[in-house]
Amino acid sequence: MSSPTPPVLLPYQQRWIADKSPLKIAEKGRRTGLTWAEAADDVIAAASARDAGGQNVYYIAYNQDMTIEYIQSCGMWARAFDYAASEIEEGIWDDEADRDRHIKTYTVKFPSGFRIVALSSRPTNLRGKQGIVVIDEAAFHDQLDELLKAALALLIWGGCVRVISTHNGIDNPFNELINSTRAGKRGSKARVHRIPFQQAVDEGLYQRVCGRAGKKYTRKDEAAWVVEVYD
Repeated sequence: MSSPTPPVLLPYQQRWIADKSPLKIAEKGRRTGLTWAEAADDVIAAASARDAGGQNVYYIAYNQDMTIEYIQSCGMWARAFDYAASEIEEGIWDDEADRDRHIKTYTVKFPSGFRIVALSSRPTNLRGKQGIVVIDEAAFHDQLDELLKAALALLIWGGCVRVISTHNGIDNPFNELINSTRAGKRGSKARVHRIPFQQAVDEGLYQRVCGRAGKKYTRKDEAAWVVEVYD
């Protein structure tokens, strides 16, 4: 008898998607696959009709490699969910604060009329936009405090903000955001998800790595892999 097929999303990824808080923050270990899970949720949001909660999604990374990886994940999820979607379109977004600066974008459009726009660099602000904002590896963005100020304004009209990052020091706007949220200063509709690397491993991360590589899983190999990663 064959083994049952494991769920596509690991438990911590499932908890992240299941949380519909307007503002949610993930402090996570590196390469735990949370952006990949977020892409799944974003595809569902952009593919849904307005009366079913559909919205535009704006993904903001601090480098182009992350942007491309994310938008490719969105394309993969759209195919997996069998959602009609456009091919990935490349474009240019003018920086509102510096008209001589142009930001490369990648867009996927859905028949719902909504779209996912992934930015290869941080725009100065999000004025005039509405929907879901995803700020990835937030602690490594320049002027994160100003970006958060612009993003959080979208909550007024029913938008959502997702802040995902590993830590980058104590005196960092990302760490300050976590502390203020835990202290209740962001209201009752804000939530922090803490996902240490070891927790991700305990919930199946290495098993997923083995499955992807076609490698047999053993606890001994997992323990050695964890040591190697920490080293």
